Amino acid sequence: MGDAFSDRQIADGTYDSVMRDAMEAFFSEEPYKSFRDRFNVSYVNVVSLNEGYDKTGQALETGFGEGTRVYGNDEKVISYAQYVVSRMDDVVIIVMMNKDAYAGTCYMYSPEAPTDYSQGLSIAYFPTSSDTDTFNGLVSHEAGGHGFAKLADEYAYESMGAISQETIDETHTPEEWGWYKNVDFTNNPAQVKWSPFISDNRYANEGIGCYEGGFTYWTGVWRPTENSIMRYNTGGFNAPSRYAIWYRINKLLYRDEWEGTYEDFVTYDAVNRTSAATAQPGRNYVLKQLPPLDPPVVVGHSWRDAK
Repeated sequence: MGDAFSDRQIADGTYDSVMRDAMEAFFSEEPYKSFRDRFNVSYVNVVSLNEGYDKTGQALETGFGEGTRVYGNDEKVISYAQYVVSRMDDVVIIVMMNKDAYAGTCYMYSPEAPTDYSQGLSIAYFPTSSDTDTFNGLVSHEAGGHGFAKLADEYAYESMGAISQETIDETHTPEEWGWYKNVDFTNNPAQVKWSPFISDNRYANEGIGCYEGGFTYWTGVWRPTENSIMRYNTGGFNAPSRYAIWYRINKLLYRDEWEGTYEDFVTYDAVNRTSAATAQPGRNYVLKQLPPLDPPVVVGHSWRDAK
């Protein structure tokens, strides 16, 4: 859905075009591309009093905060979404704000029935950048990375310093829900969450290791690759992130009946692995970087209590 779009922009097809562009961007990256036909996608017309943000009257009360933070009235957003979906714990809601800007924030709600496959409704807010690469990166990072897969940010601010033990402790419950599969608090290659990829020669050209910095902290937390969509919005999802997405898709399809293995993932992931011949310099190296986006907001309660 969108906000700050007028009835005129819905009537002339502008709104429809933005919705479809976002859908195509979401399915432009693997594993979403391969599993596109397993998703249900709907959009809802949301009519605001005025176009853009020069005046008030945004139907979903979206707005721009400090830095790249954006927000909206989650309760209103959810009420619109309920016109077309019912199993809300499975849903990522994407709200595009009618302004050419670079920003984005995802709001992640606690699952009502915790599982190990990243349950919990999320709402990803971001503006409609006129630059296609920027817009696609916003969709992939906020909606595909945070919203659906519950991945953590892989960028770091030097000013944040070392992650505290208190913050690490706060991640334990979300990790049990299947969140944050792409960051860890050890650099031991035999113990880190993505250790199978490090020791697997089939991923030798992906630059997978333990790179310090992530979860917005400078030290004490490690990410799998130098770059990825979860760091600079470019470079594709790295292999541990692709695994998280693949795992949740299959769990949503088949629930507890499905017991996929690492080798099952590797078989699917052949479409993504880079060979020595094509790794110039290869997936997940920094070719272009965009400024880090505002970290996601972990709301701490069910979507039923949204405000």
